[in-house]
Amino acid sequence: MLIQFSVENYKSFRGEAVLSLLPGKDTNHESNVSTLESTDRVLNTIAIYGANAAGKTNLFKALTTSILLIRKSNQLQKNDRLDGIVPFLFDSEMSQKPTGFEFVFSTNGVKYIYGFSATQVEIVSEYLYAYYSVKPTTIFEREGDKYKFPKDKRMLEQLAEKNTPNKLFISTATAWNYDRTEPAYSWFEKGINTYPEYERLHPYAFEQFEKEEPEKIHQFVIELLRESDINISDYKIKSEPINEQEWAQLFGPLFSAAKDSKLLEGKKQNVLMDHLIFNEDGTTSVYQLNMTDESKGTENLFLLAPILMRALATGETVIIDEIERSLHPLLVKHVVGYFNDFERNPNHSQLIFNTHNLELMSLDIFRRDQIYFVDKSVKTGASELYSLDEYQVRAD
Repeated sequence: MLIQFSVENYKSFRGEAVLSLLPGKDTNHESNVSTLESTDRVLNTIAIYGANAAGKTNLFKALTTSILLIRKSNQLQKNDRLDGIVPFLFDSEMSQKPTGFEFVFSTNGVKYIYGFSATQVEIVSEYLYAYYSVKPTTIFEREGDKYKFPKDKRMLEQLAEKNTPNKLFISTATAWNYDRTEPAYSWFEKGINTYPEYERLHPYAFEQFEKEEPEKIHQFVIELLRESDINISDYKIKSEPINEQEWAQLFGPLFSAAKDSKLLEGKKQNVLMDHLIFNEDGTTSVYQLNMTDESKGTENLFLLAPILMRALATGETVIIDEIERSLHPLLVKHVVGYFNDFERNPNHSQLIFNTHNLELMSLDIFRRDQIYFVDKSVKTGASELYSLDEYQVRAD
């Protein structure tokens, strides 16, 4: 589970912005809080509000950038630049300073603190601490090309020699099978994911439909749609090759070149939805519609279903940008309810999302420590992140 994330000197964030999932003193909605093996209590859901251009999406991008840098570090060549590192945009002095990220999280019953700072060309600092007991244990610390290894020094020094200035040591050490970095790296690889707008979920969603057990995911999707009061009794996914006419529409004037270069390989997924209709004479009829004929909200919920199912099964931390796009507020409330339910969420999965949905800003749904705001200064252009729990707000 993610316990805390912080970012500094990134896009519209100049100073340190901290997103904490540690609960405050609020005693309401205890089902919205998970108790980990490390005895930490952690919030299951966070809703982040803010005006357009306030910095909500920049916080989402900070999470995405840092996670991808960790995952893709070993793929970098020696002189490759670090994608996504963008210092504070409104101060030339900050462009000369590194961007910093830090994660506090728990996996396999152990709490970790991992952080790094980087420019577009090199890693400036990096560290990993593990709480095997009450006190943190230093796995490694790094300042530029200077490393500190309290344990396994000889082996780790050899691995440090193989590392390059633009690579993260947590990735290098794990690639060489160092067992003390592997659980932390594995959490970044599988335990936390960010998801952009729904239009880009198609490939991932259908990949999950193919990977998961057919009966299991089918039951979950139908249950989700039914509980959301969407009149769909069944669905079928048909995978078909894309024909030349469809490729021609996609490539336009470049179609001939694409055809000659054998780029025209791929499949499309057609989803057929069954609607059960009750007739006036008491009989029922089933009408089948293509998903393209369904509402955008129904399509988005369908694409979201395999992501939700996987998260609830594995304890994944899910971060979604603008979750309410084309979804009715009651649908979003229903999805949030999955994560704030002991029975549906036994593995302590988490949902963090940006939203403009004021109907969700309710103490009947969230605790005060689960509602965050992003605001940007008109004078400095700097974004700030803060929680409703920092203010004395009337319960009504």
